[in-house]
Amino acid sequence: MLNRLEKAATQLQAGNNDALKIIYEATCSGIFAFIFPIVKDYQIAENVMQNTYIQVYEKINLYKPGTNFQNWILTIAKNLALLELKRLKRDILVDNESIIETVGGYSFDKSLSTPTIELASKILKEDDFRIVLLYAVGEYKHREIAKIMNLPLGTVTWKYNNAIKKLKKALKSKGVTNYE
Repeated sequence: MLNRLEKAATQLQAGNNDALKIIYEATCSGIFAFIFPIVKDYQIAENVMQNTYIQVYEKINLYKPGTNFQNWILTIAKNLALLELKRLKRDILVDNESIIETVGGYSFDKSLSTPTIELASKILKEDDFRIVLLYAVGEYKHREIAKIMNLPLGTVTWKYNNAIKKLKKALKSKGVTNYE
């Protein structure tokens, strides 16, 4: 996948706009899985993800070929997500029924989140939740997650396995047995 991304990045730099589609299709689920634990809101994560690809298109000339395009795009996504969090901390979100001040916590969009993702977000530490999402939703391998999160491969594997055990235990305590 990395060679294909590098090739697409080079093509985009050369003016082939179709390469952006290749980049998007290869990375969108992983980018979303990376952003979601940061912003903790489905629609905001989608907006940040889309803005990431706009930035990739606009700033592709700043990318240096051979320096890991995947990390470059994840850095853009992370920076945009953090900027969005800062903006949200200053704003007040208006809900149809109430006004929620977004100083610290963010709530999931209940209509778009699954019960399992909601449960995982509540019982897992942020890093563990991010690892599970990157693996399950983003379809990254543990080795890729280790690079993304700057953690040793063994730590990522250990955290993932413990998070899954914890999630299974929580699901079992809720009477859910059909989770495999």
